[in-house]
Amino acid sequence: MTVRSLQFELELLRKLVEINTTVTSDSRRGYVECSELIRLEAQRLGLGTEILDGSSVTVDGEPRPNVVVSLDGASDVEILLLTHMDVVPAEPSQWQTNPFQLTVNGDRAYGRGAADCKSNIVAALGALGELVKEEPEINLKLIVTVDEEIGGRAGIEYIFDDVGISGTAAVVLDSAPNYISIGASGALWGRVLIKGKSGHSGYPEKADNAIYLTTKYIEKLKGYHRTVARSRSKLRAPPGAPYSRVHGRFTVTMIKAWKKENVIPGECEIRFDRRLIPEEDTEQAQRDLWNYMDELAKTQEVSIDEFEIINTLNGYYTDSKHPFVRLFSKLAGNVAGEKLPIAADLGGNDGGILAKAGIPVVSYGTIRDDTQYHSKDEFVHLKDIQSVRDVITHLGKTPARKFSPK
Repeated sequence: MTVRSLQFELELLRKLVEINTTVTSDSRRGYVECSELIRLEAQRLGLGTEILDGSSVTVDGEPRPNVVVSLDGASDVEILLLTHMDVVPAEPSQWQTNPFQLTVNGDRAYGRGAADCKSNIVAALGALGELVKEEPEINLKLIVTVDEEIGGRAGIEYIFDDVGISGTAAVVLDSAPNYISIGASGALWGRVLIKGKSGHSGYPEKADNAIYLTTKYIEKLKGYHRTVARSRSKLRAPPGAPYSRVHGRFTVTMIKAWKKENVIPGECEIRFDRRLIPEEDTEQAQRDLWNYMDELAKTQEVSIDEFEIINTLNGYYTDSKHPFVRLFSKLAGNVAGEKLPIAADLGGNDGGILAKAGIPVVSYGTIRDDTQYHSKDEFVHLKDIQSVRDVITHLGKTPARKFSPK
């Protein structure tokens, strides 16, 4: 494969990476510019386009422009392709290249979002650009959402619950190309505030440093990961996972205390990420987590002033014997030249919203496990952009009758 064979995809990926669409719980960037670029490129290809702004369901009222790109076929079969434009933060000083400038080196293209998930956007548009010349039988709808990395309400949830878009089946382009994912883990993101007694750092004996209390608590909290890691899904884990089945996880990911060196903090906040197996109930998991944290605080003589679940993500799975799973697996296997294993993702994705609506969902994409997504020097293999593009192209050429229940 040559770079020339991906001329459209790489040029569009370059433009997308240059638009900084970093999102955190407190801020977001580049959404309007990025959505407009996707809309214009799709329009040039002869595809239908629409911007669905989810700002009405947000607290801040800032724009949340989700892009919907449509290719109308001659049947009532509607296949959804779902991915997202937002990326996690990147610290340029830690990168060997500029994270917001696409750098192609051999069979790799580096940049923040190069794998997760802007290469999936360009692969899908590349496929739709080819299919628009073919007059396919089925309808294809590419949905590029915002706020996926923080589980925002204004993305796919807004599109399904408020706008009312639906479909026959869906492909979430937010996974790997070396297996077919039929499910994803759920998640609880939250915060805990530990109370101490503030004071001047010149008089530490008069204070009760909340950082010391919190670090001691965190050390014991490691045991919760060992507890939930014993839970096992009936679904297989992806290739290279630590266990053969998807398992539960718990990780402390952030810690925040005070902003000045000579002040002993009287409170310290930790934030965490609890990953659930796909079948697990989020409400029960939340109760179990609070009970564990509360009991641990009592034994450690630590005062929890606040406990809050900031966001939840439901896990989901599709029956591996579903006709759409079998159809997609065959198409992807033909492109790969081998039968691909069926598993569930250790991470979460927006497929849960679709599955809740009764839509069969598979996940696939360019995010191979070595691409350093969510880390420094993120990259995508060029061959994987081509593979995803080709699978979508074959999917679009599939006769409508193949999607009818048997």
